[in-house]
Amino acid sequence: MATVDRWTGNLACSLQAAAGMTNERFAGWLGIATRTVAYWHSRPDTVPGNANQDVLHAALDRLSDSVRSRFFAALSEVRSAGNAGDGGSVVTAVSAAAESVANDSLLMSLALPNDSIESLQEDITLLARSGGMAAFDVFSSARRLRDEARALVERTRRPVELADLYVVIGQSAALMASTAFDLGHWNESAALARASTQYADLAGHASLKAWTYGLQMTLANWRNEPDSALSYFARAMRTAPEGEPRLRLRYVAARSHALLADSDSVAAVLEAAQRDREAAADRPDELATVTGGEFAFGDARAAACAAAAWLDLRNGEQAARYAREALQVYEALPSPRRPYSQINGTQIDVAAAHLHMRDKDGAAEALRTVLDLPPQKRNVSLTGRLSRIERMLSQSPWDRDADARQLAERISVWLSETSARPLA
Repeated sequence: MATVDRWTGNLACSLQAAAGMTNERFAGWLGIATRTVAYWHSRPDTVPGNANQDVLHAALDRLSDSVRSRFFAALSEVRSAGNAGDGGSVVTAVSAAAESVANDSLLMSLALPNDSIESLQEDITLLARSGGMAAFDVFSSARRLRDEARALVERTRRPVELADLYVVIGQSAALMASTAFDLGHWNESAALARASTQYADLAGHASLKAWTYGLQMTLANWRNEPDSALSYFARAMRTAPEGEPRLRLRYVAARSHALLADSDSVAAVLEAAQRDREAAADRPDELATVTGGEFAFGDARAAACAAAAWLDLRNGEQAARYAREALQVYEALPSPRRPYSQINGTQIDVAAAHLHMRDKDGAAEALRTVLDLPPQKRNVSLTGRLSRIERMLSQSPWDRDADARQLAERISVWLSETSARPLA
């Protein structure tokens, strides 16, 4: 059976042509980013990395006999045309010209290895989707990718490569900021979030810039600085593309309005978010769909944000409704893809909603799995939420209830064990 020893961008595009697929469909069939296929078209001489070599070999094996025949027939025609020159002088001249380009010292000094940026992009996508990794492991991996991208920035002056590297650095800084917060380093998290915004701006990546502004809004909300969060919101909405980027920003802003006890604005921003949801269906966002993972928003996170906002307004019924909606979406995911931190945080919000509804037993049931979490699975977000439950149980009508006091004691032990554990 005919095969390919080493794939190039040109061979990959020939395979795509033989299969009669668009860039998007070909990328989806291979399980890679659309921009990788576009990169092969723009750089036909590029040699994909080992991972994509394996992907292309496997893809060739999956093709029907007719498509395989068409692919290899096209390659034979190209090779025949290359060997049918009209004279030795022409062949010599063309060969000499090709060799001079291949050995051009200027180009070699400016260009990066063919698969270096592509490899970083693949690694950042895998990291963004690693929902089950411990926070410090994510942080360490993101820092390594950021440092590798920075080293490559020093080796190129090509605008397209610089833009791609700035995106990788911005995404790495964003993941570092998010996990630094989980590790309890709030000031460092804020500094990394600002850096991620600056790199997104340098790259001209509007979706990433909007995402990083949303991260800064979230940090401001956790510091109980809703006015600062809404200032970021105003800046973000000036550049955020329609669809999911704006949808996410509005849900984060709902929490800011709730912290200001402005229920009318919460309802208004959630209503506006519904219109963004409709726009998102027609305008897929590459950051959310191709990179995905931490950079995707989706129905579960939207519902969890709405639940948190209604909790701040002490509306237990609405909070419970949205929190259960979030849990249903999370539980429908395959086990390896379920984000344990978001799920447990939402469970705590369900418990708080039940306490607002004067349902102590419902709160205890919601906390059952959370209180059994091993120490390495605990983070600042969960600690902050459970601290609120502890405060609620110390107040009327629960302060004189024996079962409520027992639940509060279990929470107190959980919090003390967590605070005694080194977070980094």
